[in-house]
Amino acid sequence: MTARLRTIAGALTLALGLAIAGTLLVHVWMPALDWVQAWLLAITVVTFLTYGYDKLVAGSGAMRVPERVLLTLAFAGGTVGALLGMRLFHHKISKESFLQRFWLTVALQIVLIAGWYLVLRLR
Repeated sequence: MTARLRTIAGALTLALGLAIAGTLLVHVWMPALDWVQAWLLAITVVTFLTYGYDKLVAGSGAMRVPERVLLTLAFAGGTVGALLGMRLFHHKISKESFLQRFWLTVALQIVLIAGWYLVLRLR
């Protein structure tokens, strides 16, 4: 495995592990939320913090968060956290290649959610 793949795998494992732990904590602290709502809240917070961390270390020589990880977190349900992180931290807002992939991710999410809703509605 190359160093780049190890970095991606490590960052993704850390971020998703934090989101899973956060989901469990949210579900314990707020039992009125179902598991999907708890996941969405946790992944949103983790995604927001990850975008903030990446912006903080940009240009410092510290290890950055790979773009694939940022996009995967957004796709996993952290779209709101990604949008807030991009807006508040002014992170990745002028990198056209990233923005294209980000909005493609959002469009894919919309299609998947609409399809899921239609399937459930037809039952």
